[in-house]
Amino acid sequence: VYDKKIPVSIKEIAKEEHISDDFLGQIFNQLKEKKLVKSVRGPKGGYVVTKDPANISVYDVIEILEGTVLAGRCVSTGKEQSTKTCKRATVCASKEVWDEVDKKIKETLKKFTIKELAKRTNKKDPDKVKRIKNDGKNIS
Repeated sequence: VYDKKIPVSIKEIAKEEHISDDFLGQIFNQLKEKKLVKSVRGPKGGYVVTKDPANISVYDVIEILEGTVLAGRCVSTGKEQSTKTCKRATVCASKEVWDEVDKKIKETLKKFTIKELAKRTNKKDPDKVKRIKNDGKNIS
């Protein structure tokens, strides 16, 4: 997460994170479609977040990119566990286990915000910001 006011290009992020521009572009298109980021055109253009990173959970991002976050799948249908997809859901003991796993995963992902991840990244790699664009951006 970078300063909300200073756009960062896909190319810069991809280089720093060691992932392809194309792949990152697809991710940012999804985030833009859901209005989590916006693009800024021009020679110093790129992407900026549209909300305070303290109000964006890891769960929010994963849900945008992957859809519903569920660990449990019904083995008889291969679909998400629910009474609508599995006729055995009301008598299936393992469903209770997977429901609890799903609950804990969601709680954990919702607990961490993008701001918190940025702080942790900055603590582990304080020079990261300088490498992105040597112009005073900060992770906060």
